[in-house]
Amino acid sequence: SRIRTNIIYGAIALLPLAVLVYILVKLFGFLKKLSEPLSPYLSTNPYLDIVLLLAITIFALIGLCYFLGALINTQIGALSFEKVESRMSDVIPGYEIIANLLRGMAGNKMSYQPALITLSAPGTAVLGFVMEDEGDAYLTVFVPTAPIMTAGTIHVVERSRVRPIEGSSMDAANCVTQWGLGLKEFRGAVTPPKIS
Repeated sequence: SRIRTNIIYGAIALLPLAVLVYILVKLFGFLKKLSEPLSPYLSTNPYLDIVLLLAITIFALIGLCYFLGALINTQIGALSFEKVESRMSDVIPGYEIIANLLRGMAGNKMSYQPALITLSAPGTAVLGFVMEDEGDAYLTVFVPTAPIMTAGTIHVVERSRVRPIEGSSMDAANCVTQWGLGLKEFRGAVTPPKIS
């Protein structure tokens, strides 16, 4: 069962990368077919042509992302995107976490708050994210398993055991994916909460 669990976690970690590579390959193939009529006008060096086509593919992907982002910021686009996004979060594991972290990077306030969470012994803390705050004595937190942001554990902990961090959720995500490197730069002088 541990082998199966590791394979599943690895697949979850590779899923966003696989989707990006798939989109790049499809876009590259489409642009290659589109550029065939232009081949007499391109250079005689096939390697230079491939590099040029790859650069055009990357710029086209960035342009497509910009266009979709602008479309989503319209009223009709936002309504359509909400429907699509709700279905995607049901189908793709970890989609909502990644989407909220990217929203935080874009400056949207819908991102999860990073925090230092004391789970067991006083004086030690783990890096996690506040997933739900209902205003009562408990918080729902997610503690990712380094270096995979989409795998981890959910805990319901007393509010006194959670110390929010001033840094952004994207900084915390980068810290997790880099095995904890860079935590001090964005957490400042925050110390783990003391448990009485």
